[in-house]
Amino acid sequence: MNKIRDLRQNAGMKQSDLAKILNCAPTAVSKYELGQLDLSSATIGRLCDVFGCTADYLLGRSELPTPEISDEEARLLQAFRRADGRARDMVELALSPFSQDTSSETA
Repeated sequence: MNKIRDLRQNAGMKQSDLAKILNCAPTAVSKYELGQLDLSSATIGRLCDVFGCTADYLLGRSELPTPEISDEEARLLQAFRRADGRARDMVELALSPFSQDTSSETA
């Protein structure tokens, strides 16, 4: 739960500042930061909104504070997943020049 403390401190906030935003006591913020009090889903959502991070980051399930892909990339991925085989083949063909393995290329 140190991520909450780190996010709060990086934002220049005191526990009392975050407590006001979350509509809770500063002692609750302290307990969240120490892992002594479980976060409700509503509190997780509020913290993500306040700090602009993902719930996975907040809960220590990801090292990336923001999503790895943009909203546009997520929209395209969802469309690709819904597409039939012919449409997927067309997309793969169109993107093939850009999806080459670059790990073996030299600079």
